[in-house]
Amino acid sequence: MQINQILVPTDFSENAQHALDYAIGLAKQCSAKLHLLHTPVVPTYLLMDLSYSPGPEAVTRILNDSQEALDAQAKSIDDAGIEHFAAIREGTVHEVIRDYAKEHDVDLVVVGTHGRTGVSKLMYGSVTERVIKTVHTPIIVVPPGGHDKSPSCIVISYDFSGPAKRAAEVARAIHGMVGGSLHLVHSYLDVWGEYTDRGAVVGEAAEKRREALRLGLQEMLEADAEELFSIDPASIQTHLVTGDPAEGILEVAKKVAATLICAGTTGKSGIERLLIGSVARRLLHDSQVPLLLTH
Repeated sequence: MQINQILVPTDFSENAQHALDYAIGLAKQCSAKLHLLHTPVVPTYLLMDLSYSPGPEAVTRILNDSQEALDAQAKSIDDAGIEHFAAIREGTVHEVIRDYAKEHDVDLVVVGTHGRTGVSKLMYGSVTERVIKTVHTPIIVVPPGGHDKSPSCIVISYDFSGPAKRAAEVARAIHGMVGGSLHLVHSYLDVWGEYTDRGAVVGEAAEKRREALRLGLQEMLEADAEELFSIDPASIQTHLVTGDPAEGILEVAKKVAATLICAGTTGKSGIERLLIGSVARRLLHDSQVPLLLTH
């Protein structure tokens, strides 16, 4: 795949500006076009168990203010010399983003997040999570402080599942334009580890099986790395980690100074799209660098 069209939904907040700054940098590196999209929120007021919406004049004022703010953000894209489009669409935010992305063949959506104190709100039922669950397009979530990180060192959480392979494909596309290094990380359960000190016979047998499992997984990982990337082997490294998957991925990311983490939203457990898988959820909560998620 190629990154030709990047969509940035905006609510004009500081977090949305971070996402836009990141997207501008990425668009320059990928020679992509940018789409800036705003969905205005018309407040509804409750009075005596009845709901009231603002009148036509108030709605017009909201739309005019939105257009002014959108024009200001669009100017920053224009100043960067990037071809762009700006639109205001009314409706439910995550549905508007989904439909716009499909209509314009968007390759990547870039959104911002709140800081750690606001992540729990973001994670459980917020607009961002609904966007992640609804939009079929790969999404990069930019945390505070992550907007100035070029994706030149990419860590891919890889469990051999379809979503993980799709995350690797997007990583390959970005790497092809940006360059840098790639790290393919697989986390597995060390089922034989607890038996290695259970006496000579059991311990020796367990150690053999433990090593066989590690070697088998390493062979599978290297084979998939070659198949998925078909690039100079020196530019991609494979990592096997045991224990908590999210912690292992984050440890590797910290060790190699990753500037982008890629993962599937769900893995081999078969969790439906109605949910975000536990590993992706942990990464979304704890990653201090931009996180790319795919279905």
